[in-house]
Amino acid sequence: MGYQQTSQHRPGKSSYHQIGLVRGQFGDIPEDQWLDYLAETGFDGWEEATWELDLSKCRDDAGAEAYAKERVEKAKSRGLEIFTLATHLQGQALGDEPSAKTLQFCGGEAIEAYASWRAAGSEPPRTDPYFVPEEVGKLIHSQAQADLIAAVRLAHYVGKLQDRKVPVPGFVGSPANCWSHFFEFPPRPSSIAGHAIAEVLDVSLELLAERFGPVFDACKKYGVTYDLECHPSERAMGDIESAGDYLRAMEKAGFAGVVGFNFDPSHMLWQNVSPIEFIREYGDVIHCAHIKGVQVVKDPVRAGLLGGHRPMGHRLNGWNFVTPGSGRDSINIEECLVELNRAGFSGAVSIEWEDNDAYKLDGGRAALANVHRSDLPPSTGRHDDTLKA
Repeated sequence: MGYQQTSQHRPGKSSYHQIGLVRGQFGDIPEDQWLDYLAETGFDGWEEATWELDLSKCRDDAGAEAYAKERVEKAKSRGLEIFTLATHLQGQALGDEPSAKTLQFCGGEAIEAYASWRAAGSEPPRTDPYFVPEEVGKLIHSQAQADLIAAVRLAHYVGKLQDRKVPVPGFVGSPANCWSHFFEFPPRPSSIAGHAIAEVLDVSLELLAERFGPVFDACKKYGVTYDLECHPSERAMGDIESAGDYLRAMEKAGFAGVVGFNFDPSHMLWQNVSPIEFIREYGDVIHCAHIKGVQVVKDPVRAGLLGGHRPMGHRLNGWNFVTPGSGRDSINIEECLVELNRAGFSGAVSIEWEDNDAYKLDGGRAALANVHRSDLPPSTGRHDDTLKA
């Protein structure tokens, strides 16, 4: 029971699990400087941000194997490992309906095509400022899909060199704009004037299986899992119910065994969803995990839980990401780690640090200390069984 990233449990340097740091929020720090910081601070490894990598090197097996050696050697030289390959930006770009919001995650031909379209005098409609023309939309999807397949290929070879399974956590976006229907008004019509209207929530799952099908097929080929981080902008929104919809639909489409979850409690708690119950429901398909702090303000606030159209991290919001284990954090890190152990999860756990009110290098150091204090080895038996005369 539970997922095993390695054939034998690998303890961390200072706690039961190996503890990594997510690279994504540290992209403003040069990579070599950041990796030195990981080693000096006491991290065991990290989660790659694949949008920073040269995935063009991974278009075939030989290229992916060579690039994997390069990345793993960089880790080994500092006594570190690569635990996961994050693909959140590419996954969002593939799953969402194309727009300037996902175009900003792309480079290359998609950006060039959009720039040419605008340079020719074209403008987005006033009612849709993020509009992109069809040809740009196709490039967004094709580039994202190619990068995801390359990341899966790279994960296989990184894992092979480290003798561990390296999951690919990411997003799947909101096909058919299904996220915009989280609130049931206006209600979703099933027909108008005698003409049937498809259920957008079903269509979104069908589109998801189609768009990610080649990615999941690559996962089958290379023995890699693609692990959705349930999140408010995804088809599985950070709750147990929509996560089940996603999992069942992907299994029905033939992708059982390669789809699963990257557990991240920070997207659940502010929605009043129990991270512990999520682990109990889906423990067998949690292939990787994040520790990310979230402050949920109990008293009334100006911007509410939905944020009042204010940016993430705004001081008037009802919730904000904070340093894990700090006094503001509403997540019980120890409970999450204990429940992962109960589910049989054996693998690395990565801190995803994000806190608009703390200096990031000191914040990462504090978060690691907090996780180390909470990460005890599981019990070897029931204590009452030792009370024998």
